[in-house]
Amino acid sequence: MTTTTETEALRAQLVTQLTDDGYLRAPAWIAAFSDTPRGLFVPYYFEPRSDRPGWRLLERTDDWRDGVYRNAAHVTQIDNNPDALNAARRGETITGQPTSSSSAPSLMALMLEALDVHDGHRVLEIGTGSGYNAALLCHRLGSEHVATVDVDPVLVDFARDRLAKLGHAPHLAAADGRDGCPQHAPFDRIIATVGVQRIPAAWIDQTRPGGIILAPLTVGGLLALLTVDHDGRAEGTFLPDAGMFMPTRDTQIPAATIPHQDAAATEPAPTSLAVDVATGREFEFFAALNTGPYSRIGFTSTDGSTSETWLIRPDGSWACHTTPESGRHLVRQGGPARLWDTIEHAHQQWQALGSPARERFGLTVDAGKHRVWLDESSSVVIDLPVISG
Repeated sequence: MTTTTETEALRAQLVTQLTDDGYLRAPAWIAAFSDTPRGLFVPYYFEPRSDRPGWRLLERTDDWRDGVYRNAAHVTQIDNNPDALNAARRGETITGQPTSSSSAPSLMALMLEALDVHDGHRVLEIGTGSGYNAALLCHRLGSEHVATVDVDPVLVDFARDRLAKLGHAPHLAAADGRDGCPQHAPFDRIIATVGVQRIPAAWIDQTRPGGIILAPLTVGGLLALLTVDHDGRAEGTFLPDAGMFMPTRDTQIPAATIPHQDAAATEPAPTSLAVDVATGREFEFFAALNTGPYSRIGFTSTDGSTSETWLIRPDGSWACHTTPESGRHLVRQGGPARLWDTIEHAHQQWQALGSPARERFGLTVDAGKHRVWLDESSSVVIDLPVISG
């Protein structure tokens, strides 16, 4: 049986790892992670089954404990269905899409550090989830300075109970996070732990001039760190790290499936763009800004001869990339738009700009318009219709 001492040792080991890797720097955040047991907020999680499609429940075992105190994200809800937990306990097969998770502690730490909070700051968190991030904020600032909202009332109730066990009592509300929390505004900081396509006007309106909004975009895992000015404009750059989050409930899309038939599909055609470049961290964010979000599925044929990488957009546009032999790349495309053509064009554009890293790009949100720029906000050098307009 796992002892409290063993669990505390695992928590201390995680904090040491986050500190040594540079994710945790400020003493106040190191103390928050050291004093806050992640296991309290993630008493169970789901992981993909290895023997058949579906999810396996882990709770109250050594495997669960070891997983909770690894630097890893964990799925805590499937298909917005709180009953999936009891169904899994009864031995039923659980299938579906993840709809809530506990982010990797390294991602949480780098975002909290980037938020640059100070004593007395009022912070709004969008996306309560398990409540773990809210607990860290309460430890750092005090409950009276923290508000957190989530669209799912079940998650809010669970988080409230877990937070209370540590003596935390922030303002919690079951509400659409895109509306912010007007009754407790204005805020010095707003941090979102759900992916958004656009920065809601309510967040900007509820942030004090000089305040900061940190939000993940649903395209490319971009983390926008924006400062709000006196004119109601939000502007800033993207963090150098990627951050993938569950999208808001209204923008969730069904799991991507490989199309078996498509009368509009092209024949395999050569491409000079290797799939590891197209889907690599250095470039893929730029591709996604031009194409919109897409899913990636990879597998190897049963005879082991050829690997396929499928890129599938919610509108049904798709591309299948294969490398039948070293240095030779082929692509088939289908659906309403030629997805690979757009990615190739984006790659050419990115190279023409000097292959810039994501942190050289920035975002300006003004009167509802979203403009992405490179190096200087006064010069928009790329047309990104996905979030502009």
